[in-house]
Formats: sequence, structure tokens, C-alpha cells
Amino acid sequence: MAMHATTVRFTDDLWELLEREAGLQGVSVAQFVRDAALLRVATVMARRGEDGADDTLERLAAGALKRRSRPTPAGRDPRRLKAVRESGLLDSPREASFDRLTRVAATALNAPVALVSIVDQDRQFLKSCVGVAEPWASRREMPLSHSYCQHALASPEPLVVSDAREHPLLRESPAIRDMRAIAYAGVPLLSWDDQVLGALGVMDHRRREWSADEVALLGEIADAVVQEIERGSSVPTSGARSPAGPARTSGSFPTERGRRANARGQAH
Repeated sequence: MAMHATTVRFTDDLWELLEREAGLQGVSVAQFVRDAALLRVATVMARRGEDGADDTLERLAAGALKRRSRPTPAGRDPRRLKAVRESGLLDSPREASFDRLTRVAATALNAPVALVSIVDQDRQFLKSCVGVAEPWASRREMPLSHSYCQHALASPEPLVVSDAREHPLLRESPAIRDMRAIAYAGVPLLSWDDQVLGALGVMDHRRREWSADEVALLGEIADAVVQEIERGSSVPTSGARSPAGPARTSGSFPTERGRRANARGQAH
């Protein structure tokens, strides 16, 4: 079947709205706009009493139900989101300790971009970043449509991508165009109850084969990031947010990596 393409231009505000709604539906912006166009066509056809309108609407409804029937994505897991919000990291100020580790990751892996990302329900907050393009660097956040780190949430193992243009999860990401994000390596940051708060990630603007040593080194730097999270965060016993807002408070926020490190220390 022949396929046809068209170019539609949107204002920045409308594009941001489309990205948010498409992300909540678990589809790309292109798929979201396509479905909206089909719905409009089917509605107009139905008003005229033409055949085929019901079939189109049923097909769209079936696709929506299919997406709803999927297991809850790791990024929207209520337990994970609770851990993210209780960490106090979202919208917290920049901190020199995190910025230092981000620079270390970029330098050690010779990567133009490095970031400590905390993944919320509909956005990725940049706790620290190096080399990230504007406007995201100034905003310190980006929509999930541009997030590679969100895909690191599904497993405690590193996500290693040589070329996003060929990766099934990333090949339609607008980050390829807008951020020139071609290669990616990310290590999840785990909370005390095994919930993934986000990731320490590095990116390159060209295809790149990440070596096992590089991924292992990134994991060691991620351990240091986790220690900083432990040092500066606390979990409210009541589960309520502090009235003080996003500022982080001192306390104990033991992470899975921290527990494993303690266990290793006790074993020797």
C-alpha cells in the first residue's frame, strides 16, 4: 500500500501540549495526530451517513483498548512515582555534588552530553546536565517524548544504545532531530524499595559502540549519584510531602545499591 506524508507546523505551545497528551497515551506525536485525523474523518463521514465511518471508529476504539490493556509501564507505576516524589528531587535546586558527577561521567566516557534524570509521570526533570541543548538545559526538564532515560526504568540493568535511529524504542523519538541524540548509555538509579527514580545517562551525537568497560565505569559513577541521593533525601513516614516544597532535607534514604554495598562491606 502506498504511503503519503505531509508536513504540519505547530506553535511551540501546541507542540508541547501534543507531546504531553501523546506521552500520556503511550504513543508518538505522529501516531496521536494520525488518530486525531482519522477520528475527524470518521465523524464527518458519520454525519453524512456514509459507509465505513463505523468501521473507522471501531478500529480507533480497538486500538485505544489495546493500549489500555497493556501492563502499566514502569514510568507510570504508582509505587515508583510515590518513591520519586518522596525523594524530594523533583524541582530541587542544582547542587554542586551532582554537577560534579555529571561532568565526571561526560569526561570519563568522552561523551558530549551527560545527565542525571529523575523521571516523573509526564516529564523528565534534569537534576544535573552537561551539554544538553536549549531550551531544555535552562528549563531543567523535557517532555517524555524526548526522554531516553524513561526506557531505562523497565530494568535494573543498563540501557545501551549504539544508534537510536535503528533502535525499536527510540527510532521515532524527536530527540534524534532536536538534540542529535544518536548513541545512549544509561544506568538506573534505584530507591531503597527497588523503585527506579531515574537514570544517569550519557549521549553522543554519532553512532557509537559503548564498551563493557565504559558501561561498568558509568555504573560506578551512578553508584556515587545514588550516594548523593542517600545523603540529601528523606522519606516522610506519613507519606505526605513536606510543606517546605521541593527543597531536599537531610535524612536517610537508603538505596538498593547502598544496601548491597553495605552487605558487601559486612561480608568482608
